[in-house]
Amino acid sequence: MTRHMPEQARREQILTAARRCFIEGGYHPTRMDDIARAAGLSKGGVYFHFKSKQEVFASLVDEEYSRSMEFLQGVRSGEAPLAEKMQVLASHYLEYFSSAPDAPRFFVVMGEMALRDEELAKKLLEMQSAYIDEARQMIDQGIEEGVVRPIDSEVVAAILKALLDGMEGLMGLNYPIDIQRFMGVGLDLVMGGLVKRD
Repeated sequence: MTRHMPEQARREQILTAARRCFIEGGYHPTRMDDIARAAGLSKGGVYFHFKSKQEVFASLVDEEYSRSMEFLQGVRSGEAPLAEKMQVLASHYLEYFSSAPDAPRFFVVMGEMALRDEELAKKLLEMQSAYIDEARQMIDQGIEEGVVRPIDSEVVAAILKALLDGMEGLMGLNYPIDIQRFMGVGLDLVMGGLVKRD
């Protein structure tokens, strides 16, 4: 029955199983045998689509990046004012992290792997730099609109990305987060600052 599955669907089946294995068992202890078993396939069936465990993991990282970057670029290139874009982004990411609990947990696994794998660390740095550049362009838009004071937009973008990553990390550790509460306070903090003004 599943042997006639289209190639892309079969790859997704393997990647879904692999993600679960990496999250539950960690990258290094996970073997291709484990991935094959979780996917309900023979090891040869997995090797037909992926040359190695490293390639499986890299594909999962690429998938995460492509999904997130496509959304981010769509919001950034839209016509909405900055405040509205920030609200859309905050809502999207917090709801995604909450509705797909494996996403924050996989984020933790990626961070762990980056400490051990130089190539992956380089790839993740390039991805983070691309996210930060998209955010920088949005902040520059806010400066042009006159709603953001002149500021080093690249540094602010990096801080905002770190804030988002920190939230994802907390959710990966099952820190209790009320999405509406955190989104409201977070946006107020980002857009209004922390120091009380007259």
